[in-house]
Amino acid sequence: MKNALRLVVPLIAVAGLLAGCSTVGSSVAPSTKMTHAATAPAPGVRPTLTSDKPAKKIKIAIIAIENNPFFAQVKTGYTAVAAKVKAAGGQVDWINAGTNVTDDTVGNAINAATAQGYSAIASLMPDNGICNYIKKATAAGVIVAAYNGDATCAQKSGAVFFHGQDLYAAGVEAGTLMCKATASLASQSKPGKVGVLTESFTFQALEERRLGFVAGLKKNCPWVTPVSQGVQYGSATDVLASSTRNYMTSTPSLVGIYVTGGNPNIAAATVGTAGKASTVKVIGFDFTAENVAQIKGGSMYAAIGQDPFGQSYDTVAWLYNAVVAHQLPSPKYFIPTQLVVGTKDNIDSVAK
Repeated sequence: MKNALRLVVPLIAVAGLLAGCSTVGSSVAPSTKMTHAATAPAPGVRPTLTSDKPAKKIKIAIIAIENNPFFAQVKTGYTAVAAKVKAAGGQVDWINAGTNVTDDTVGNAINAATAQGYSAIASLMPDNGICNYIKKATAAGVIVAAYNGDATCAQKSGAVFFHGQDLYAAGVEAGTLMCKATASLASQSKPGKVGVLTESFTFQALEERRLGFVAGLKKNCPWVTPVSQGVQYGSATDVLASSTRNYMTSTPSLVGIYVTGGNPNIAAATVGTAGKASTVKVIGFDFTAENVAQIKGGSMYAAIGQDPFGQSYDTVAWLYNAVVAHQLPSPKYFIPTQLVVGTKDNIDSVAK
């Protein structure tokens, strides 16, 4: 994920958090005191905008990348909440930081949004290098929230909450699913191997998924182990496909492929084309149309959902409430989305 961000002022805008008792420390927007909700919001329940009226026009930026179908689903949540913020007299802008998640691409977008006077920013968090950018934004009075992925230093740097998947737990669940999927293919007397494909070893969210997966295998079927630490494919679907083929040709005991990031459908389609869907089980993330098709077709064993609509919709609504009513949605920093598993047996009901 090394592409340089070409983000210049002005940013391009695409059309179009509950009172409590404690306060946020001074590392959050200077002189702004926040109250927290007494309890955390239930996963999947959409927040409403405060009825308080803003003293001035509110501008909120949501920084994203566009390198796989998942972010198209995130964008639907943005579109829906942007219309409501507009009706309330505010503005929400979708900022495309390119195709690769790096501290520089995302950080430069944060800097640009700060310079343009945005009141709040929802942003991806590549890894701890992003925290200097968060500090600069909060020092300028901008309220920053993390979504989709967090950084270990984000909260201490001023981010007010993180909304997204419990990434390590999701990785553990993927490992558990792989054990179930390969129960008839590998055993203590017949060990199996799994190929791991990741967009980036430096994107902290994906590393948590990768490490969780390894832990899930070790706990539930230690005779199934990764071929290696994994292969990085960035945003290149051709590398994802070729790496999948390499795993199949180089590892006779291969029983699975695990994809931590976007476009797992490519790995599934590659396995299906090779006629190995019955012996090489593919597990990835998100209920995109492409993934659903591969699950229904039998080339992907399972996908794990993370509420892409809510990641943007909820985050923006909560930021609007933070700016206008000085209210945060939860007494806790981490506000998880619901973890949902989709297989051929239930994909029609979970991928609505």
